Amino acid sequence: MSEVPVSRARSEALRRLRGSVEFGGCSRGDVLGSAVRRPLTEAFADPAVASRVFGLRGAAVQHRWSCLVRACADSPTALGFVQVDGSLRNLADRLGVDDDAFLRNLRTWGAKRPPIVVAAESKGPRGAGGAKGRKASVIVQVPLLSAWLLWTADARSVVYRGMQGFIGPERIRQVAVTLIAHGDHPPAEKALLPLDADRLIRLASSR
Repeated sequence: MSEVPVSRARSEALRRLRGSVEFGGCSRGDVLGSAVRRPLTEAFADPAVASRVFGLRGAAVQHRWSCLVRACADSPTALGFVQVDGSLRNLADRLGVDDDAFLRNLRTWGAKRPPIVVAAESKGPRGAGGAKGRKASVIVQVPLLSAWLLWTADARSVVYRGMQGFIGPERIRQVAVTLIAHGDHPPAEKALLPLDADRLIRLASSR
């Protein structure tokens, strides 16, 4: 596993969140507070969605998936990522799940095309003279969760900006939850007109 792409993706996600906050003239909690994130994580963790969209069957597997999803959205700045010092086994311990089963799941989830999880480990290379450098750590991303959290932040920033004619917080939530339930990616536009939102929801619901 390579650490660089995941770390770069996290840096880019944080940069985009800062942009949303600046655009909306608001706080991170305004665009991605716990009440905003909860419907998204519940949609990802729903057993029916986990089975139909992500191919995750069995209560134990779905429980581990749910624990990971919630950890990857446990703060406004999590943005679909979770990082811990140590190894993937330390992450399993933090999540409160069986480490061997969790590692097997991660390999399977990362092998899907496209991967539903991306994991990277840093071995903590030694510094000059053999002295210990940074600590070993692991970072895991759920890419589709990242995409929806960032779109939600962008869309809500439009509301806080005071731009007229675009969908508000409740419709933003409805778009996200409906499309997540069908495994769709967020729309390219962060500012959706009501008619566009209705069309997206209708098309997703008709499948």
